[in-house]
Amino acid sequence: MFFSSHKPLVAVDIGSHSIKLAQVKKGRKGYELVNFGMILLPPDTVMDGEIENAQALTEALRNLLKSEKIKNKNAVIGISGQSVIIKKISVPLMSEEELAEMIREEAEQYIPFDIEEVNLDFQIVRAEGEIPQEKGAAPSGEEKQMDVLIVAVRKEVVQSYLDVFKEVGMKVKVVDLSVFALQNIFECNYDTEADTAVALVNVGASMTNVNILEGGVTAFTRDIPIGGATISEEIQKSLSIGFADAEKIKLGLIPKEHSKEDVIQRVKSGCERICDELHKTFEMFEKNSDFKVSKIYLSGGSCQMEGMDALVHSYLGMETEILDSFGKIAFNPKNFDSEYLEAMASSAAIPMGLALRTADDK
Repeated sequence: MFFSSHKPLVAVDIGSHSIKLAQVKKGRKGYELVNFGMILLPPDTVMDGEIENAQALTEALRNLLKSEKIKNKNAVIGISGQSVIIKKISVPLMSEEELAEMIREEAEQYIPFDIEEVNLDFQIVRAEGEIPQEKGAAPSGEEKQMDVLIVAVRKEVVQSYLDVFKEVGMKVKVVDLSVFALQNIFECNYDTEADTAVALVNVGASMTNVNILEGGVTAFTRDIPIGGATISEEIQKSLSIGFADAEKIKLGLIPKEHSKEDVIQRVKSGCERICDELHKTFEMFEKNSDFKVSKIYLSGGSCQMEGMDALVHSYLGMETEILDSFGKIAFNPKNFDSEYLEAMASSAAIPMGLALRTADDK
């Protein structure tokens, strides 16, 4: 988002629980998967999208690159968390050159950080009429508007990631946002409808990314500092066990000494906390929109838990579907196990969305 190049890229998604890596290539018939892999991170290596233990992250990333035999030194990464600000504003129709000149002043009204401390970018998402190509070429008469997404990320957070990749001998050519990667993979695998609003929800370990698309265009985003670890914590407290054991039980590996009914109750309790935040998010969106969210597409590692979509549907009363990140992505069965990809389909949304980026994308 803040850098540009024409070289092929390796997508790296760094979460609080793991690092996921993906590569695709585009052919005449569409995209084909070249590489996909992941490695777990030690606890507290990354928290709320910020690096807390650079050494542990560097070591894990180096090991992942080695195990996947990555030769390409150019990367695209996604960032999320409280250091990221995304705001949609409406401004008079103008050229991109004019918009670039005024966006800094406009952004200061909405960004809670010193403007000098952030990387700033923007994207026009909707316009009433054709966007003027030259400065001062906006049509006279009735003033037309356009919607613009302003994106700001704290420089020190971006730099901390760049430093880690430099340490392993890679260059970050594109810094994207996780919520936009969600939209990218969704558009690749699903058809969008003009008169609907759908929510793309990625439930990670400690962060839930939400991107609400209105007529196929980003209308509202939010990074919620709560995720699937909440469910594991509920199980951990209830059964007085370690977090690692709680994670296994969450995914269905229930020891004989524990009651399945009690585990289900803890899972429901944790899921309800996530759904409460989703409900608040949808209310925020609907206050300023003519649309209501009609469907939820769930992704993230927590969706590997059986019945996650049914629980969300039950709490929110909305049609809910697990997003298939590999739906229209071809792969060579000699190189990839189809059952493994099927199991990872929901977890791979963000790295696969990043992998679809080209270095000269806006």
